[in-house]
Amino acid sequence: MNRKNPKDTQNFITSKKYVREILGRTNICKQDNVIEIGLGKGHFTKELVKMSRSVTGIEIDEDLCRITQNAVGSYENIKVVHSNILNYAFPKNTKYTIFGNIPFNISTDIVKKITFESKAKYSYLIVEKGFAKRLQNMQRALGLLLMVEMDVIIIKKVPKAYFHPKPGVECVLILLERHEPLILKKDFKKYETFVYRWVNREYQTLFTKNQFRQVLKHANVTNFNKLSKEQFISIFNSYKLFH
Repeated sequence: MNRKNPKDTQNFITSKKYVREILGRTNICKQDNVIEIGLGKGHFTKELVKMSRSVTGIEIDEDLCRITQNAVGSYENIKVVHSNILNYAFPKNTKYTIFGNIPFNISTDIVKKITFESKAKYSYLIVEKGFAKRLQNMQRALGLLLMVEMDVIIIKKVPKAYFHPKPGVECVLILLERHEPLILKKDFKKYETFVYRWVNREYQTLFTKNQFRQVLKHANVTNFNKLSKEQFISIFNSYKLFH
């Protein structure tokens, strides 16, 4: 998935049956404005314009922009934007849902951008299965950073046979569902520093031994290797008090 031609960084799903099956597992409806990340050859776009109020498609490859524009040319509720999604400014005052069959090689960057720069309540992404599991893993920094804004839900397996060309890995459709933030926006930089030190097991830089015992007791930690969201946020809040 790391070849240089942008058209080669994507494994396309071209079957109308499979496209409809995947979109049928989302909650996208006629009231929704959709931002589609990575248009490919417009196979998802052709269905999205029928099932939503509007579609804004973001595609880095000029040829694929043109192919998609031609494929949906008869629809007025589509806007194709030739841009790198990582440079795209999400709308400020419009509600929207995100959908994307995204390139594996920039999946982390895209998920971070959606989480911390968009306002989308629901974001549906087709990603590599191992990557989806990492997003859910609260032993890892990425999982701990995302959890303050998003629930990560694996909706369904997307078989290799659905793609052209077939990927070398298993894929899934995930939902990033935004919830009320678990920390204050002004605390995020402090939280980020805390997370990286925590996953590197640099506990002595975060707490004294006595503080650490108090913190774990206050958070009702019984299994140090399996913390809940609530327990981890409790530990972070204690860290803020001590610092």
